[in-house]
Amino acid sequence: MRCYNCGAELSEHSFCTNCGVDVALYKRIMRISNTFYNEGLEKAKVRDLSGAIVSLRQSLKFNKSNIKARNLLGLVYYEMGEVVAALSEWVISTNLRNKKNVAADYIERLQSNGTKMENLNSSIKKYNQAYQYCLQPDGKDLAIVQLKRVINLNPKLVRAYQLLGLVYIATGRPEPAKNYLLKAKEIDVNSTLTLKYLQEADRMIEALNAGKKTSLKDKLTGNTQDNNPGVTKYVDDNEYVIQPIQMKDKRGSGTVLNIILGMALGFAITFFLVRPAIIQAANDDAQEKINNINLQLDAKNLTITELEKANSEYEDRIKSMTDSLNAYAGTEGTLASMESLLKAASVYLANPENYLEVADYIRSVDETAWTEDTSENYKNLYYALKNAIGVSVCDAYYAEGNTAYNNKQYDDAIAYLEAAVFFDETDADAIYLLATCYRVAEKDTEAQDTYNKIIELFPNTWYSGRAETYLAEYSGTDD
Repeated sequence: MRCYNCGAELSEHSFCTNCGVDVALYKRIMRISNTFYNEGLEKAKVRDLSGAIVSLRQSLKFNKSNIKARNLLGLVYYEMGEVVAALSEWVISTNLRNKKNVAADYIERLQSNGTKMENLNSSIKKYNQAYQYCLQPDGKDLAIVQLKRVINLNPKLVRAYQLLGLVYIATGRPEPAKNYLLKAKEIDVNSTLTLKYLQEADRMIEALNAGKKTSLKDKLTGNTQDNNPGVTKYVDDNEYVIQPIQMKDKRGSGTVLNIILGMALGFAITFFLVRPAIIQAANDDAQEKINNINLQLDAKNLTITELEKANSEYEDRIKSMTDSLNAYAGTEGTLASMESLLKAASVYLANPENYLEVADYIRSVDETAWTEDTSENYKNLYYALKNAIGVSVCDAYYAEGNTAYNNKQYDDAIAYLEAAVFFDETDADAIYLLATCYRVAEKDTEAQDTYNKIIELFPNTWYSGRAETYLAEYSGTDD
């Protein structure tokens, strides 16, 4: 371990024997960083990649120059199919140490395989398209097809397996969802998201199996009637019993009929005595039928209520899954800009002299769309590339803008100069010429804002003096 102040090798003392600076706290920080690195290494060895990422990020929080931790973090990202995140870590690593750094070998190997880079670019396009399909009401099947293509192009992309599993769950197909989620688990054994989706798939499979078992039990125990009403089947010990149709006892009805016929023949008075009993029996029979119908209606109403409740619960689950699906792309921030940033890195690594092409890709990345959840690795790669080409791009655009200004093509000049200032706002000539173009083109608001920025960035200089003069003229005009 070397002293942060003078670079001398440190001893067991709490101070540097060369320059005398106190290094006790510095040593402790370095030890904590190395401890987290060792923890991440152990997790990576057992394929707990999510846990390894957490530990390695903690290591870099204590020591951002921990090259071993940064390179290992890149390898973990690469193993999960996250090539952009891996490249960002390796690029930062090579900037911190440009000699004897294995990260340079990783970048070279990836760069030398043009087919693999093309497949990775294509997989990102298809993944983004699949995500858009998921947001459409009838796009789930198209998303499944597209995600399978993504997996063929990038078999290690954990997020593709997770999204495919989630789509299968959302469409009520838990068994294929479980298969793909298990493949994701083989790559990253302890991903919380994968385990959460697996738990939901297992719950759905268990519910389906329980429904099948109940149906088989009803058939064997005779709790349901066959198509032939009156036939009852049940299991008595080991015997399967079929009870025959029970014949109704019609002797009572025959006796009544004989009495009626007899009374009709000669005992009319007796008929009037029997008639009320017949009417009462009919009423009782009708009432019994009504009661049976009411019981059936109550049972059906209860079933409908239970089904409505179950349907409501499923709708809530689907909504929750849809919300998870919508939030899924936020783990890396702006998915739409990822392809542009990857292309910028690829072009820059292939030939740093193609900085204007790199600049076009960089400008297509929308910084305003970043949120708190946007990955720090994504931001670091963006700023590293922007700073690496900033001065060269600014000079090139300044030259084009100056030529357009001299030809009185002020709109073209403004476009070039705005691009120049975007890549290097510390270039006084570029920002001053941009303010001049705004003023000549009578874009007074933009001109005044730019002059105020010149005064803020370059105080007590010729540029700030000229800016104050023109602002005074604007003030006089307003009066």
